[in-house]
Amino acid sequence: MKRHGNLWSIVLAGGDGSRLSQITGGVKGRAVPKQYCSLMGGASLMRQALRRARSVAGPDRTTLVVAAEHHRWWSVELADLPSVNVIVQPCNRGTACGILLPLRQVLARDPDATVVVLPSDHVVADEPVLLAAITAAAENIHREPDRLVLLGIEPEGPDTGLGWIAPRSAERLPVSAVSQFVEKPTRERAKELVREGALWNSFIFAMRASELFALFDWALPWLTKMFDEHLADPAGGPAAARLSRLYERLPVVDFSRAILQEAGADMRVVAVPPCGWNDVGTPEGVARCADAFSRHAGNEMSASASAPPPLDLAEALRAYEAAFDLNASGIGVVQTAH
Repeated sequence: MKRHGNLWSIVLAGGDGSRLSQITGGVKGRAVPKQYCSLMGGASLMRQALRRARSVAGPDRTTLVVAAEHHRWWSVELADLPSVNVIVQPCNRGTACGILLPLRQVLARDPDATVVVLPSDHVVADEPVLLAAITAAAENIHREPDRLVLLGIEPEGPDTGLGWIAPRSAERLPVSAVSQFVEKPTRERAKELVREGALWNSFIFAMRASELFALFDWALPWLTKMFDEHLADPAGGPAAARLSRLYERLPVVDFSRAILQEAGADMRVVAVPPCGWNDVGTPEGVARCADAFSRHAGNEMSASASAPPPLDLAEALRAYEAAFDLNASGIGVVQTAH
């Protein structure tokens, strides 16, 4: 993949994976956040996302944000990464805070950076297709440097568990303006969205880092002010203590609701051909992916040599079904609320 100068990647790995906690925790026990799980063996979803991010920006410009409360999982798995590129949040405070914290650090290291933001917990069968779309998004930044460019996956069905992006044009263009975002529609509305040419929202996006920070400052000025007040003043004590005090005061802030939905008309979307993408956010999603993937699909990057094998989502789902005498057709009975 061609890399553009000043292109950085930010991998978001601070989430709790609560929608899958019923299977990742087994019948009892602490749930494993899904980014630290695998699907059908091999590396964890986080390690796969890390490989994806390195393909985009190279290892030196790949950063990853994690939560301190998940230390038991990431401390060993990320032992081969430079510590400066592993950004630790005291706790999870939502995707907006999870992006803003590493974004500030990237800007401090490279004020001219363009960032590609990638979730750490998705499954992709055809990586080259997705990477080609990320390249297209990065190239569009050069043409429209003040735009945020999202990746929208061409839908393989009327999925009601995903967010959708409606392009302004009904034609399938390489890059389109965004008309609206639709979060988790009803099945009838999802069918309409398919007919209208809408796309699944992958939550993968690219933007110049300075413009992304300006977008935060426009949509959430109180949040950028809180970060500045707590982190910019060295008189506040050691950096870790200042960060801890900040996160004690932060609410949970969702980037999609607070920023994407507020500024959608100024954004662009790149259409990604079907590539076996799935956010495996529900037991149904795990079951579908397990049916579609071979044991080593999408796992070209091995797990960290010193890390224990990650929990396999497909095996965890089978164990959960067996414990409660369920089967795939009854998954909806055990699905947790969002």
